[in-house]
Amino acid sequence: MKILYSDLKKLVPGLRARPKEISQFLTMAGFMLDGFSKIKYLGRPDTLMSFEVRHNRGDCLSVISLAREVAAKWGLKLRYPTVKKINAEKSNSIRVADGRFVKRVMAYEISGIRNGKSPRWLIDYLALHGINGKNILVDLSNYVMLLTGYPSHLLDREKIQGKLYWDMNAKFSNIKTLDGTSIRLNKDKEIILRDDKGILALAGIVGGKRAELSLKTTSIIAEAAVYDSGVVRQNAAGLKVITEAGTRLSKYLDPNGLPSAMEFLLTLIIRYCGNSRTDIKEFRFYPQKHVAPKIKFNPATVKDYAGIKISPGVSRKILLDLGFQVKKAGKIFLVTPPIGRIDVSIPEDLIEEITRLYGFEKIPVNEIPEQVVTKNITPKVIDLAEKTRDVLSILGLDEILTSPLIRQGGNTASNYRDWQTVSTQNAVNKEFPDLRQGTAWGLLAQLDEYEKKNIAAGNLFEIGKVFGRRKGEYWENEALGILCSDAKVRKTRNIIENLLGFLGIKDVDYQNASKKPSTANPYACWDIFIGEKKVGIIYKLKAEESKKPRRFAELDLSLIAELLGKYRQKPAIELMHKLITLDANVTLPKKESVRAWLKETRRKIGPGRLFNLEITDAFPAKNEVKYTVRATYMKLRDPEAKKLHRAIFNL
Repeated sequence: MKILYSDLKKLVPGLRARPKEISQFLTMAGFMLDGFSKIKYLGRPDTLMSFEVRHNRGDCLSVISLAREVAAKWGLKLRYPTVKKINAEKSNSIRVADGRFVKRVMAYEISGIRNGKSPRWLIDYLALHGINGKNILVDLSNYVMLLTGYPSHLLDREKIQGKLYWDMNAKFSNIKTLDGTSIRLNKDKEIILRDDKGILALAGIVGGKRAELSLKTTSIIAEAAVYDSGVVRQNAAGLKVITEAGTRLSKYLDPNGLPSAMEFLLTLIIRYCGNSRTDIKEFRFYPQKHVAPKIKFNPATVKDYAGIKISPGVSRKILLDLGFQVKKAGKIFLVTPPIGRIDVSIPEDLIEEITRLYGFEKIPVNEIPEQVVTKNITPKVIDLAEKTRDVLSILGLDEILTSPLIRQGGNTASNYRDWQTVSTQNAVNKEFPDLRQGTAWGLLAQLDEYEKKNIAAGNLFEIGKVFGRRKGEYWENEALGILCSDAKVRKTRNIIENLLGFLGIKDVDYQNASKKPSTANPYACWDIFIGEKKVGIIYKLKAEESKKPRRFAELDLSLIAELLGKYRQKPAIELMHKLITLDANVTLPKKESVRAWLKETRRKIGPGRLFNLEITDAFPAKNEVKYTVRATYMKLRDPEAKKLHRAIFNL
């Protein structure tokens, strides 16, 4: 965006800052200087500055908005161009046929005017901005665009057949533009202006040849509109048409700024081209008004982001100078952005405004910033997953990644939760419509692929999302799946316990699985518990599912991450005596919970004498289960440990 120093002097009365100083400020305020030239304009020395404008500051593709930044910096008032209120009757020959992507339209039928050549000041002004002069009506339209940032379009009314419509292109395959270029169109994608006979313009991008103004034009339709910026950007890129209008309308423009821009244009048209017979009719379209937000803002938070103290008084003055409305509510400000600043919607935006106008250069480089440490918002399960990858890699397992989408019915092979299947809508691949409830399906498929290609697979693991529905609620958990193709169940269990031990979790228990996946051997399938919480499953695969012995385990990492936040780490114990390990056989009814029995047995032994208690084997019978129990005692001599062991286990 280019701006003359003389423009700044007109719009900001009392400005004494020199061009170099202004260019340095605007660069530090976020508009990078990319051109600085000493020139002559209207026979006088002047300076032409050019700045890059960020996408979210579409308002600053205008002279007035850049001048407002300068006025705010030096605490001066901005003088807006003088405009006249226009009294006009309602037009009945302009319509919006399809307004899906049209935010606001203002259009005026103006008759009884005269067109002609532009004065020298206007031709030279446009030339400085890289725009060739055409005639005074077109040149005034471009002049207003440069000053206000709002493009407008003028059409010869006598060349329009019937009514003028805003519409989505449904049947036109090409358009001849003002410069005579023929553009092939994509039907149903472009916003267009048309009449009853054909297309007149690509809305927001470029006008068509059919309704082009000439020096003989005496009746026009002057229109300006704000569109969905994404659609304009898509149309301009797809058709490879780059214009000043398209560049502005592809950014975020405030529809509420349209009236002042149109009033300025009409004032100039009447001044330079009007006469006593000039007649004006208007059309307005604004279906959903943009309302500026009221932002609750605590000025004390500025230092948390800027690293320096900026007083509430200074913050308030900066916002007022930028045109914001500021009302005090105790220690809080209620702030309303001015017209044009739809990029400001949250307190952090206000902090940015205050800091950049205060001056980034004022932040000291040799002092520690005064700021609070930003709260770590990374979910704990992310860190847990990374630690898990490290541990399993050290243990010699290889990580794989598989798709979360599986074949219909595939969840019965791996689901051990009380989940129902979640199916996708409009699936990318109709053969894989369901979201997985466990990781076993993908790991087994990958291992089979390795074996088909004679690749030694070893032991694999995967960390990924699993999905399910329960009681009408949808669940998405992070899961760890481990598939061992060359290990006994004991080794698979050791992998689990080594991992959990690294995390500081020791009280890991196993219980006969309450729900067994269809691929699991029902006599070698256990739920994994941490304390009272079921966190996973471990099992041997059925012989028909695997030619080679395979063992699978899965842990719910989301649940484990939640438990780690509550889990009380056991302190390190200094062993003053040797540990004594003794086994015992215990028979329990099938209906009795072995976990409850273990809990009661630990209580009987007492924490001061028990180092560890675990089930090492289980032998199911008809109505009972025989368990091999291993107890490790501490702080006891051999005779004392054996006596206690016999008493506890009735030996």
